[in-house]
Amino acid sequence: MSAENLNRLRAKELVSLFPGVHLRQLQRLLNASFNTTRYHVDNLERDGEVFCSREAGYSRLFPAGFDGGARGLYSVLHNKSTRHVLRTLVTGGRLTNGEISAATGLPRSTVSEHTELLCQAELAAKSVTLDAVVYEIRDKARVGEALAMFERNLITVAADSFVDLWDF
Repeated sequence: MSAENLNRLRAKELVSLFPGVHLRQLQRLLNASFNTTRYHVDNLERDGEVFCSREAGYSRLFPAGFDGGARGLYSVLHNKSTRHVLRTLVTGGRLTNGEISAATGLPRSTVSEHTELLCQAELAAKSVTLDAVVYEIRDKARVGEALAMFERNLITVAADSFVDLWDF
């Protein structure tokens, strides 16, 4: 198999492992130049093997046939802090901004930013009571499963990259 076909195959596999990946992030994972990555993504998109979704100023790559309803979930999973807040909400239930901040060690302003992203993606619900604003995950089973799968894939890619270092 030629190096060009290998890069294309790796790009397709990485988009499948990390739905919602940005082109620049894909380039880093491939360890290829930006132009090479863009070339392969353009060809994959042309051939209908991946598609690019442009939302809120970001372009994200998804495998062909990817469930449109899950795009919001996989888009937010690419941010480490958002994943941390999401994981805390999945395990903690109904939590206030302060409780999430204490559990994650993130500043309250950062927690507010990420909980707002989760609400916009319709993954979390915000309810206002007399004394606090409370956040909770809408579909814990679905979100927890996707979070676990994403983090498992992240560890697999990191391990594969580490093994590649030993080839030198």
